[in-house]
Parts: sequence; structure tokens; C-alpha cells
Amino acid sequence: MSIDTILFTAFLSVNLIIGLLAGRRVKSLRDFSIGNKDFSTATLTSTVVATSVGGGFLFYALQNIYTSGLQFILVTAGGTICLLLIGQVLSVRMGEFLNNLSVAESMGDLYGPAVRIITAISGILRAIGAIALQFQVIAKMLTLLLGLQGPSVTIAAASIVILYSAFGGIRSVLITDLFQFIAFVIFIPILALIVWNHVKNPSQVLHTITTNPIFSFKALLSWNPKLLSALALMLYFIIPGMNPPIFQRIAMAKTIEQIKSSFTYAAGITLIMIISVAWIAILLLADNPNLEPSGLVNHLINQYAYPGLKGLIAIGITAMAMSTADSDLNAAAVLAVNDIIKPRKSDWVESITITRLLSLGLGLCALALAIHTTDLLELLLLSGSFYMPIVTVPLLLAIFGFRSSNRAVLIGMTAGFITVVGWNVFLAHTDISSLMPGMMANLLFYMISHYVLQEKGGWVGIKEKGPLLAARQSRWESWRRFVYTIKHPHTYTYLQKNLPTYEVVYTLFAIYVIGATYASFFTIPEAIVTHHQKLYDFAVHSVLIATAGFLTYPAWPPTFKAKWFIAFAWPIGIFYILFVVGTILVLMSGFHQVQVMIFMLNLVMAAFLLSWPLMLLLSTAGMAIGSVVLYLYCGNLHCSDVDLAGEFKVVYGILLLSSFLIAIFRFKENKKKLESKNIYLARLYEEKSNELAEILGYREQIIKELSEDEKRLFDDTTAAYIQQIIYRMTDYMRLEVTTINLDQLLLEVKDILKLKELDNMTQWITKRLTKEESIHGDAAKLKQLLVNAILYIQEHNLSNQPITVIVEDAKLGHRVDYIKDYTRQLAALKFTITIEKDIPTKKDLYMIDQLPLLSQHTRKGKLIENARIIHAHYGYANLDNEHMQVYVLPANVREVRGKVMELLREPVEVDGEEVRHPLAIELEKELMDKIKGKKIDGKVINKALDTIKRYHAGIKRKSGEPFFTHPIAVALILLEYCQDQDAVVAALLHDKVEDTSLSLIQIRAIFGEKVAFIVSKVTNLEDNLRRVSSVDHENVYRLMNYEDERAAFVKLADRLHNMRTISGHSSLAKQKHIANETLNFFVPLAKNLGLETIARELEKLSLAVLGKR
Repeated sequence: MSIDTILFTAFLSVNLIIGLLAGRRVKSLRDFSIGNKDFSTATLTSTVVATSVGGGFLFYALQNIYTSGLQFILVTAGGTICLLLIGQVLSVRMGEFLNNLSVAESMGDLYGPAVRIITAISGILRAIGAIALQFQVIAKMLTLLLGLQGPSVTIAAASIVILYSAFGGIRSVLITDLFQFIAFVIFIPILALIVWNHVKNPSQVLHTITTNPIFSFKALLSWNPKLLSALALMLYFIIPGMNPPIFQRIAMAKTIEQIKSSFTYAAGITLIMIISVAWIAILLLADNPNLEPSGLVNHLINQYAYPGLKGLIAIGITAMAMSTADSDLNAAAVLAVNDIIKPRKSDWVESITITRLLSLGLGLCALALAIHTTDLLELLLLSGSFYMPIVTVPLLLAIFGFRSSNRAVLIGMTAGFITVVGWNVFLAHTDISSLMPGMMANLLFYMISHYVLQEKGGWVGIKEKGPLLAARQSRWESWRRFVYTIKHPHTYTYLQKNLPTYEVVYTLFAIYVIGATYASFFTIPEAIVTHHQKLYDFAVHSVLIATAGFLTYPAWPPTFKAKWFIAFAWPIGIFYILFVVGTILVLMSGFHQVQVMIFMLNLVMAAFLLSWPLMLLLSTAGMAIGSVVLYLYCGNLHCSDVDLAGEFKVVYGILLLSSFLIAIFRFKENKKKLESKNIYLARLYEEKSNELAEILGYREQIIKELSEDEKRLFDDTTAAYIQQIIYRMTDYMRLEVTTINLDQLLLEVKDILKLKELDNMTQWITKRLTKEESIHGDAAKLKQLLVNAILYIQEHNLSNQPITVIVEDAKLGHRVDYIKDYTRQLAALKFTITIEKDIPTKKDLYMIDQLPLLSQHTRKGKLIENARIIHAHYGYANLDNEHMQVYVLPANVREVRGKVMELLREPVEVDGEEVRHPLAIELEKELMDKIKGKKIDGKVINKALDTIKRYHAGIKRKSGEPFFTHPIAVALILLEYCQDQDAVVAALLHDKVEDTSLSLIQIRAIFGEKVAFIVSKVTNLEDNLRRVSSVDHENVYRLMNYEDERAAFVKLADRLHNMRTISGHSSLAKQKHIANETLNFFVPLAKNLGLETIARELEKLSLAVLGKR
């Protein structure tokens, strides 16, 4: 027994054993058909490829590409387009069908039991034809390996598939699909390499492609008798037939997103497979154009493969056939039980034994068909004619949202069936398949009957619109992201990320380049160097000059290293040295082994040094430019007459495998590191959130104790001071306020969610119902808020419904304590994150007075952070609903949250240089002199001076003097008409609450109630735990109701000093606004208080400013 026979027998035995073992876990029809919907995307992708492309493809594709060339390559490429259409177009419209076990069940739900049975019968007949085709492929493999022929070979091969598929169900199907996937990825490229290596004259390949008319686009587009047939066949491949196995793969997916991904990946894999098979056919045609087309696979195995490899190739092809056969057999058995037997028996008791027996029976029917048919492509089309002209048309229309009555559907189905039969009887000589005419007849009669009979329905749309809306939005967002990238390429930032972390890398790279350059001395024939001396010298010398720069880079001066050009010099250097010059040297050497190996190392090195998109761009462009330069210089790409075709083909294999494997390995390693970091950060984040939740619990407990028991021990000021300290330690959050575009905010939130790589993450839809283009707040925290909210909703999204994010205009309300019956209103944005269809009506006003309350089940985790973010942004939140989160945020947080809030944790230290400033010394001395002889305690004034020096440390006025000189000047002005100690202290402290972290509670504790009261009247903030900015009319109202004239005195002194120094404002408009306010309000106030001198000066200064041009 040969090694090939042993390998093949072992493969068949393993398949049978796996199938029988997998059957032990199959307990129900659902287990047999779609399992528990717990399959990974990779598994689904492999089974989609296995189901879509069977073993027969290699036979009929080679045969028809060998004879028809480009025409059949484009025909088979239709299969790739079909999978892409299912993944990108149909899947998002199929939400309502995901809970069905079969395509017939879905059709029955739409159009009734008659349509369900017809769909099931059509699907079964189609499956039997497809299974028969795969049985023939397996039989051919046995014939090629063992030399056995006749029905017994087909029966033996089919028995194994029937047995394990019947007993193993979908689990065994998926396992064998993995074998097929391996066959695509490994066996077919290896086969192409082996055939290429045996081609006697490699140049004949190019000659065949350029001269043979079957590869001419002109001949392809010109009219010929086969063109119409080819177009019909291409449409057959392109149109998604939605046959039972494919529909079953869709039903096996967990989410719509998984369907999209698996079918899109499958499309890419089948395209690679088509290119590989086409390349094999071209090589065979170039090597020997006189082969028998039907015997190409036999020729491949006998002429090119050696013992051992024959068995492996046969295993790959057989695995392809078995995977498709078992998929169809499984789907046919499900149709028979679920859609024919079960609906007809009201007393049906589910039995897996009946399902297995029916699977055996259907397999035997397929076996009988396989014995009596020989043409594989004919068998493929025959199997499709039982299904696509009958079922595909109404099913696709239903997926796109067109619904009608069962009467109209049955009329269309009947028309399609009659057309197929009639075409095969009367028009078979046209060589045009009956599939497309049958489908056209179905479509025509279906639509006509619907409108003529005036049936209900029509283009009513799909039921589950969420995935479709999400897909449309995703495409729009991708376009916006593309446009944004084009407009804001951030090239410098991207290139910076590709710079080496360590400077020694530049030196090591230069050493490698020097060695590679000198290697060219020994690989390029001397005659070639002499003949092309100028090109060779320029290439070598320019490389050495560039290399010198990289070699000495660590020794460059620091200022020179910081220049922006290194970010561009690095990729440009790699592009030129490794790929442009590298390509030229490879071609000049006549593909010398050493030079090609060096070029391979160049690819590998670039994969390690650069990100893979940049590496692919630079390598592709470099090879193209290098080839063009040599062609323009030499007149052709063959500067050397050395025949090294064999070495070149060997290097092809090494280059193809090693460079890409290493690049993939690097990518995988980086991905592993990022995943590990992500897991670590996620755990750390969870721990910190839980710790914060505990701290907040202690806070509430302490506050509760202070408000009840401790009041007997502490006075109000002490209790309030302790509460303030606790607030700053727990609830307080610093904000970095910027302006962020709403669309960009939502796009970045999506990008963050993608980074988390959640397997069960559903699609989400954004509805922008606001006129606002942007929001002013902390961008990082707003993104975190939305990410947390979406993740929280997804955790409780058991039915995996699409998540909707609604952004709309709203109003926030804030009560102003010192104005009776007055609520300040702010423009706001309301974010609703929900999976519910019924959205509560928007309130007229959302109040921001309270911290968002957390219900008991959300005490820990993400919503704790969200509550703090909302609190910091002075917003409103409703966090109690597991399926809906509501957040209302100010459109501009700075309208309500003063900049002083970002200073609450700023350290305060006295600046010695500021204290010694001449103006500060002069003003302080003048103040201390003025209070002498008055009823003012110098110690209290010194304490106030020390306070303002600490809290205004490091801050200067635009004129350059320390900022604390301003309150001293205000106190000096005040002393001219008021000698009250509390008023003077308040004058010194008047702007501390709105400009520093000093609070009214601290002022009250240090300087007493009266000073704190005066300061509260002159500040532009409401000083609670959260300080709230006031608008102009609120400040005016506060001052008009000053209650204590000393507050008005301080405010007038402050305004007078500001008017004296108003030239410090760079904006004339701002100066005029202040002057106008002074003239209209402060001048009358000064007159009412009897301060005529102050009033006149204010009036004079205001008029002077208003008169400026």
C-alpha cells in the first residue's frame, strides 16, 4: 500500500470517527441544524467558504479556464461578488429570519404552508444535485489514487459522508469544513508553485497571457455565440441564491455583524482561491496547450506531484467536496423534518432518529444521481434549476422589503418552474442555462399578478430596520472619516509613530544596508556593471550617503534630532534604499539567489520597522518605481543573460511564505501585547471603579452623620467645611474643556468600542435631531461617558437588539437662590442610549441641582463614573433603567461651570519674587500706613494679605505686575470713603472665590460671617460645592439687592480700579462693553450711595473708552 493510499485512508477514517463522536452531543433538531449559535467568526467563515465552493470547483474551473480563459475567470469571480452581496447588502435586511431553522420556515412565515412545502421540496432537490456532484469528485480522487473505477468507488466514498453527516449533525460539518479551509490556504498555492517550477520556459507564461485570444479583453467584449451564455452563467454565480446551506449559515450566526464579517472574509478567501486556480490553469496552458481539458486534475497529480504530496492534494480536494456535501445533506434533512413532516403532524414528537434516517435516505438518493451523471458543471446547473427559479426570486424580494400574498408567490413559482422545463426541452441547443430565464419568468409573473390582482403589501419595507440603518450610517461614517482623513491627514503624527523607539536601531539599520550593498559586488556580473556603470554608481553611492546619515544619527546634536524631517527621512530612506534600489539590484543581477534573499530580508525588515499599511505602500511603490527606472534606462527588465529561472521560482516560494509569515507574526505579537495591556487596564479600571464606589459610600455615611449626630459637636461652618473637603476628595473632577464636533465625537466612540473587540457587540444607530454642530466640554470624559453607557446597555441586551443613540436639543434648568421664583435656562444636548422602541417624551426642562441618583443595582461599575462626569459637567442623568440611559449636558459647560472649578486642587504657595516686586511692596506699605489710626486690626489685614499672596501666586496682570496688587489697589480705593474693617478685608478677598480655589466656606471659617457675606455679594459665582457662573443680569440683580452697602462700596472700588487699568484688555469691543455697563449701572449706583467723586471719575473713564475708534 502506497503512502498516498495510507494518508487518504487515514483522512477518511478520521472524518468518520469525528462525525460519529460529534453525534453523541446532538439531542434535538436545533442541535442538528444550527447548534447553539455559539460559533466564532473564523469558524463561520471557514464553513461559508466550504459550503460555497466544493471540490468540483477545481475540476470544472481548471477545465473551463483552460479552454475559455478570461471569460470563465470573470464568471467564477461572480461567486466572490455573491458572498460580498450577502455579507454587505442582504445580511442587514435579514434580522427577522435569524430565529428560523431553515429557509422554508422563513418562507412559510411569510406566505403560508403551501409555499413552505414547495420551498422545502425545491431545496431538497437542489441539495441532492449538489451532493451528487461532490460524490463524483470524491470518486474521481479514489480513481486517481487507487486506480479503481465504477459505481463501487462512488458508493464507498459516499457512504463515509452520509454516515458521519447523518450522525454528527452540524458539529461534524463544521469540523470537516476546517479541512477544506486548510486545503484552500495551503494545498492550492503549493500546487501552483509546483506547477510553476516544472514549466520548461517561464517566459512562455507571459507570452501565453499576451498572445492567446482567450485572455484578450478585446475578444472578451466582442460578440460571439458563447458571450450570452457566459453572461447568464456569471449572473448565476453573482445572484445570491440563498440556498438552504447558505441560509443555514446565516441562521447560525450570533449577530448581524458576525454575518457581515464572516461572509465578507469568505469573499476574500474565495477570490484568492479563484486567482490561484486560474494561475494553475494558465501555467498548464503555457506548458502544454494540447492537454485534454477533462483530465487536467489527473494530469496534475500524475505529472507534477510526488508520492506523499499526491495524497495531501487528494485530501485537500476531497475535503472540499466532503464539506460541501455534508452541508447540503444536513440542510436537506432539516428541510425534510422541519418543513415537510413536522407541520403535517399535529402530534409531532421530536426525534433525532427520524432526522438521521431521513439524512441517510437523502444521501442515497444523491448517490443514485451521481452514478448516472458525469458532467460536473451540468450537474451543478441541474441542481440549481430546482431552486433558484422557484424560491430565490420571492425570497430576495422579501429580504428587500417587497411582500405579497401566497397566491402571487405561487403564480410566480409556477411560471419559473414551467419556464425551466420548457427551456430545457425546446431551447437547450442555445447553450444558455435555463436558470436566468426561469428567474425572469418568476419575477415577471409574480409582480404582474401582485398588481393585477391588487394584493395587499408591495414595497412595505423590512421589519427589523435597525441593522439596515446601522449599516447605512456606518457607510456614511466611513465616508466622513475618509474625507476627514483627506482634509486632515496628520501625516507627521502618523510618521512619528513609525519612528524607532531606540536610536541604536538607526545604526543597526545602516550596518545592514552597508553589508547588503557590498553583497551586490559579488552578485551582479561585471559585464552588467560596466555596461550600466552610471546607474550602478548612482544607486550604490546614493545609498551609502543616505546610510551615513542613519549610521551617525545617535551622534547628532539634540536640537537637530528634534527637527521634523527625521519623521519623513526615515520612511523615505527605507523606501529608496530597501525597495527602489533593492529592486534595481535584483533585476540587474538576473535574480541572483543572494540578491533575491537580500530583497526578501528587506521586506522582512520593513515589516518589523514600519506599520504594515505603510510597509505595503512603500514596498509596492518602490518595486514599481525601481522596475520603471531600470526599464527606462535599459530598455527592458532583463539586463542579465544569466538563466536563473529555477532559483527565481524557489525564491518565489520562500519570499511568499517567509516574509508574509514574519509580518503576520509581528502583527500577532503586537496584537497579543495590546490585548494583554487592554485586559490589564480593564481590570485596573474595574478595581478603581469599585474602590471609588466604596469611597462614595463612606462619603454618604459621613455626610449623614454630620447632618444628624455631629451637629451637636460642630457648628454649621465646621460641618460645611468638612463636607467641602470630602467633596473635593471624592466627587470633584477636573475638566479639560474643548470644542468637539458631534459627528467626530460619535465616530471616536465607535472606534473605542471597536478596540474592545467585543464578540457579542450589537450594531448601534445614531439619530442626530439637533441643530448643534458641536459641544463644549471635556472630550475624553464625554467619550468615556458614552462608551460606558453603551457597554452598560449591551450587558443587559439579552436579545441583542440594535442600540440607538439619539442626540437632540434640550434645556437645562438651574435655580438661582438669591432670585425668587427664577430658574436659569441653558441650551443643552440630550443623549438617549436605548434598545427600547418607545422613547419617553422629552421634558421641557431638566434640572441640574442634584447629583444623578444611582439605583441599588448600579452602585458599582461604569455608571459611578458616568454620574461623576455628569456632575462635573453640571448636567442631568437618568441611570435607573437597564435598557435606557438619558444624559443631558450643557451645550457649553463654560456657561455654567467657571474656570475656577479647574483650580480646586491647585497647590497654593507664596512666590518670593512676586512678594519682592517693587509695586507690591509700595502698595502694601501704603495700605498699612492708611489703616494706622483707624479701627482696623493690622493682624487681620496681614492675614488677608498672606491669603491673597498664596492664592494668587504665579498669576500676573497683563502689565507684568503680580495679580494680588489688584485687590490691594481696590482696598486702597475703598479706604477713601469706607474705613470698615470687614469691608477692607472683603475688598482684599473679593475675587478669590471666582478666580482661585478659595471658597466662601473657608473665608467664613477664617475671617468670619460678615466678610464672607460681603464677598458673596460681589462675586460672579454661586459658591456651593459646585461653583456656578452667573450671567450679567444675575450679577446686576445680586448687586442691586446688596442688603449691605459695604458690598456696593467694594464693588464700586473694584470697578473703578478696572476702569483705570482698562487699557490692559486687548479687545476694544470688550473695553466698550465694560464701559457701557459702567455708565449705565455703576455710575447711577455711585450717585445713589452719595459717592459723587467716584461717579464722576467712572463717567469720565467710560466716555473716554466709548469715544475710541
